[in-house]
Amino acid sequence: MDRLSRKFEYQGAAWYQREVVIPEEWKNKDIVLNLERCHWETTVFVDEQLVGMDERLSTPNIFHLTKYLTPGVHTLTLCVDNRLKYPMDQWNHGTTEYTQTNWNGIVGDISIQAKEKVHIRRVNVYPDIENKSVLAKVELSSLTTFQKGSLELHVREKGGKLVATHQIGIDSLVAQEGIEQTISLGKQIKLWDEFNPFLYEFETTLLVDGKQDTRTITFGMRNVEQGKHHVRLNGHDIHLRGVLDCAVFPLTGYPSTYVDDWKRIFSTIKEYGMNHVRFHSWCPPEAAFIAGDELGMYLQAELPMWIKDVGKYPARRDFFEKEMYAILDAYGNHPSFILMCNGNENEGDFAVLEDLVKKAQTYDNRRLYSASTARTHTASDQYYVSHVTSKGWITVYEGTPSTDWDRNKESDIDVPVIAHETGQRCMYPNFDEIRKYTGVLEARNFEVFRERLTKNGMLHQANDFFKATGAHTVLQYKEVNESLLRTRTSGGFQLLGLADFPGQGSAFVGILDAFWESKGLVSPEKFRESCAPTVLLARLQKRTFLSGEQLKVKMDIYHFGKDVLKKEKLNWSLIDEDGKIISKGTLDNKNIQPYTVDSLGTIDIDLDGITHACQLTLKAGMGGVKNEWNIWVYPQQTEKQTNFVYTRKWNEETLKMLENGNNVLLIPEKCEGRKTHFASHFWNPIMFNWNPMIVGTLINANHPVFTDFPTNEYADWQWWDILNHATAMDLTALNNITPIIQSIDSYETNQKLSIAFEAKVRKGKLFVLCVDPESDIDNRLATRQLITSVEKYVASDRFDPRDTLQSYEIEALFPTISISKKQKGSQTAIQQLLNK
Repeated sequence: MDRLSRKFEYQGAAWYQREVVIPEEWKNKDIVLNLERCHWETTVFVDEQLVGMDERLSTPNIFHLTKYLTPGVHTLTLCVDNRLKYPMDQWNHGTTEYTQTNWNGIVGDISIQAKEKVHIRRVNVYPDIENKSVLAKVELSSLTTFQKGSLELHVREKGGKLVATHQIGIDSLVAQEGIEQTISLGKQIKLWDEFNPFLYEFETTLLVDGKQDTRTITFGMRNVEQGKHHVRLNGHDIHLRGVLDCAVFPLTGYPSTYVDDWKRIFSTIKEYGMNHVRFHSWCPPEAAFIAGDELGMYLQAELPMWIKDVGKYPARRDFFEKEMYAILDAYGNHPSFILMCNGNENEGDFAVLEDLVKKAQTYDNRRLYSASTARTHTASDQYYVSHVTSKGWITVYEGTPSTDWDRNKESDIDVPVIAHETGQRCMYPNFDEIRKYTGVLEARNFEVFRERLTKNGMLHQANDFFKATGAHTVLQYKEVNESLLRTRTSGGFQLLGLADFPGQGSAFVGILDAFWESKGLVSPEKFRESCAPTVLLARLQKRTFLSGEQLKVKMDIYHFGKDVLKKEKLNWSLIDEDGKIISKGTLDNKNIQPYTVDSLGTIDIDLDGITHACQLTLKAGMGGVKNEWNIWVYPQQTEKQTNFVYTRKWNEETLKMLENGNNVLLIPEKCEGRKTHFASHFWNPIMFNWNPMIVGTLINANHPVFTDFPTNEYADWQWWDILNHATAMDLTALNNITPIIQSIDSYETNQKLSIAFEAKVRKGKLFVLCVDPESDIDNRLATRQLITSVEKYVASDRFDPRDTLQSYEIEALFPTISISKKQKGSQTAIQQLLNK
């Protein structure tokens, strides 16, 4: 159960049949069957006669039925076979069971259409913004030798006024050669981009022998070029703040062909500050491109290709080439379609992939092309989406407490570089989401994870796990996004993800669920503070300070908005958790040009006079833009606590101290468990089964042990050095113990993992903290302060554990300790009690 599952799965032929009545007025017309999206091989019969077969996955399958359908009643039979026709590996999102499912059938428009014998086959419009004109290429069906007619071309603002018109006389020779006509749009044109997605309509009307055929397409005046570090649109750089769409449709199991569905998804994406969608190893229906046109979304379409042996099968290679041309023919006029790539993380013969790129560039120059997302950069690439370049790693998966770094050097290559699949920090699932799966896909994976959590006695913590890990993922994505916004040579990033990916082991990496709906973790407004056309950026050397230190912050601004920011002042303040202002000031500013990353100056703050541990927030605002960053300040010196026993070992002496009623703090030299890490697990712990298999940290922030260590319920950046020097012990067998600092295990195994817990043991009280208190401790300010806070608590009257453990239960957690001869005889009984 590593994914959402269909109630029923079927691979094979599915047959569809019905009678159709062809009217008398269709006589002497061309009759076409349009099947908008088929999955996969589709064969058509009329009255048991074979018409033909098509295998397009990404575009409509079209069948010409003129010679089969005379006026009267006919039987139309369709056979759709979803078995994999070519070796495709298991994960490309055009055919995989992991996301949209390997569904069988036809969706979208299913229609029989009658056209005049002489009709318009195809219209392509090529904008020329420099000359304020368009080049129209029109293909017609053939005319007989003596037929003549006219072609009327009209350009209108969409739903509005007529802009230009042109008429062309045609005959059989003109129709055979194809028609190309440049049309001026006048002195004033309106450009298409993310801020002003202005659209025009190009209407083509063919008149021959008194009969008329009209076709209208929508286009935008925009020009896409390869820049030095960025994709360029309409003569200026753009920066792509992108997300992935992996064909996840939980209710239907197949992609929507409705424009409103895609407008809902794209509107949500834009609410979170994004301007770009990469369709990962698949191409959506035309409805997605229409929605992208209308909302100003930059789209990257791909072939259904994610294979490790490119070039191995000639028939498969031919399929991909035909699919490429079909995509360009079907969707090439859409202004939102600015990038195209062959597929994801391909391996094999890249000469084959480069050949496809060259052919696409020659066939349609209205967008940029790339051979493969990740793996190998070819000479023909006009942009490159990858984890790494020849100069180093560019994808950012996790941040650090310091924000004074970037990927400028690594992104500075010969083409624009877009960071591939950034983020990928998974969180605990939200079991309340199960009720939303009312369609063909069932959340059996959720149910299995919930059953395992219940078995280990922690179902009551499920919502806390979800909220803590979700907040931690939001925290990490803020740093991931900002790191690439402050990278001046970055062409953009593609976050994985804004929404969950419910396959490949169940990757709960989204701040939205698989329905593109909020999980309640962060508002769009808050997320846009670190992901938007204009973002304030702080370059912090570190996050934890001692009282008396100097806080120096270099301020930058990422501004890929459309207008100049005119000498706005930067207002900043440093406030405590009660909202009290510790310090404030302003930075005078210059004009900030659009489509750039610029410096704003340096903030200097003395952290004097702070006598207690506190969390402070640096807030910055300029015009309507704001952002904030947390820091922590700890006092220089603290008094030593004496009213407790400190030990690094669990042994007979420690047990004796407890027997005598002492308060004992045990920070063990050695303990069995998992070495923890600040960042949550990558992608998901089922597909990537590597240590520590932890998805976050749950902290009992209201516990008195944290009186001198301010914290939230989740791990913020002050926990960085603590968690990178800690061990999580398995307390699953101790049903009555709830850890104070709890590492949240993978939802696959759901063990109770503890970094800190407390209990009454014999006549004494024991606090266990599995953190390294020695390595480079002078530079680990947060660890020092945490230990100080724990010591104060253990030495105080507030130290009063609720639960009791027997000594043998503690001994089972430290099996490597030496035990006296008297105790050795009881080891078998201890193991039996703990079901070991």
